[in-house]
Amino acid sequence: MLSDIDGTLLDDGGELPALNRNALEASRREGVFVALATGRRWSTTKRLLERLDLAPLVDYAIMNNGMVVKDLRRDAVLQAHAFPLSTVIQVIERWNSLGYEPIVLSHSRNGLEPDIFYRTLSLMNGDFIEKNPGQGRLIDGVENIMGLDLVELLLLGPHPELLHAEKSLFGLPVETALIKNSFYREWMLEITPLGISKLSGALFLQEKLGVGKQGTMAIGDSANDLPLLEAAGHAVAMAHAPEGLKARAHAVAGDNPSGSMGQAVMAWLENGLRV
Repeated sequence: MLSDIDGTLLDDGGELPALNRNALEASRREGVFVALATGRRWSTTKRLLERLDLAPLVDYAIMNNGMVVKDLRRDAVLQAHAFPLSTVIQVIERWNSLGYEPIVLSHSRNGLEPDIFYRTLSLMNGDFIEKNPGQGRLIDGVENIMGLDLVELLLLGPHPELLHAEKSLFGLPVETALIKNSFYREWMLEITPLGISKLSGALFLQEKLGVGKQGTMAIGDSANDLPLLEAAGHAVAMAHAPEGLKARAHAVAGDNPSGSMGQAVMAWLENGLRV
């Protein structure tokens, strides 16, 4: 079972509804592997697992939209992609020409070191820095991030500006996802290398575990979850998801904010892992 975190597993307050915890516990009893697929990096995923005592109920984490796949039970990175510095520089140059400056994220292996890097705070990037206290580092230039495990670029701001920024990257070897995350005040544009997404992470796990598409359920609520749903024989979109995501799903979860994800998972388990 593949689940997005924010807006899917968690409610708008960042808490885990009882019905969703029950669904994770039921998945454990049924011997179903549970993987969280998220745009979050390891530092914030680690804190979340600890705060909500999720470690006993989750087996794997696909993070930074597929850049890092981790076996949580063995505390081992199974797969890690690096964002080529040359591509990072190309994105920065194109956005600088528009007056924008991205946030650069790295993979912190122990989840403790600073993993957010920025030169200036354009658009609404300051909201991201403010809501990730202690993780940001102001840098002078690209030379300060050489040698780091770069995993993602971010830009936060109003939808029209981010759409313009997204279009400016045409022709570069990158994946883009323009999403609305309720934790932040504005939209977020996520950039990863071409071919890396939640789907690539899910396919890697399916092959490693010997689990086929028809034995997989995926559930999400944002544009960056669309590739994830393609990995599942039973794909579920949350009721508040964009219409495009719901159109590609096999089912839409109810609008009950206190556990509609859990209800969808329980229905899947009760029907013998079938639609």
